[in-house]
Amino acid sequence: MRLLRNDFRDEEDSMNPKPPKTLRIARISILSALSVAGAFIHPPSPIQTVAFDSAPGFFATLLFGSFDGALVCGIGHICTSIINGFPLGFLHFPIALGMALAGWTMGFVNSLSRKIWALISAIIVGVGINTMLFLIAVPVVGWIVALTFTPSLLAAASLNAVAAALAYISIRARKMGI
Repeated sequence: MRLLRNDFRDEEDSMNPKPPKTLRIARISILSALSVAGAFIHPPSPIQTVAFDSAPGFFATLLFGSFDGALVCGIGHICTSIINGFPLGFLHFPIALGMALAGWTMGFVNSLSRKIWALISAIIVGVGINTMLFLIAVPVVGWIVALTFTPSLLAAASLNAVAAALAYISIRARKMGI
């Protein structure tokens, strides 16, 4: 399915495969700001940093590539942590790196194929890595507490990834004239 190809560019960008730095910084900034807005939307969870801040990062990684998405995912988690008063303390920095890894991996998996299965696999991998980040909190909060917020983390990560994928598909379809 050509609709889900990861090399989405405008006609102007097809002549120059690398966007100007200013454009790249602007879109990373705008998507990071959307992550901050999503940081204020919390599903029911025992920990405040489970929020809808990952969708812009997942969207960035699907549409613009792994590096841009990784930056937005990492920045988004740090901003969410700041907004909520760093409930896990210094652990938010390795979690932000883990979120960046989730975004990067999601983009990498999506770029492997033109098929819908690449997007579905990318979503599964991104949500899986995001959810497994609860392991970082285990030394501080213990297994029982970490496992109690895992279902809400899985739900929020899934909703973030699906929202990002739907936005990505919608933009791809509009650009392809479908």
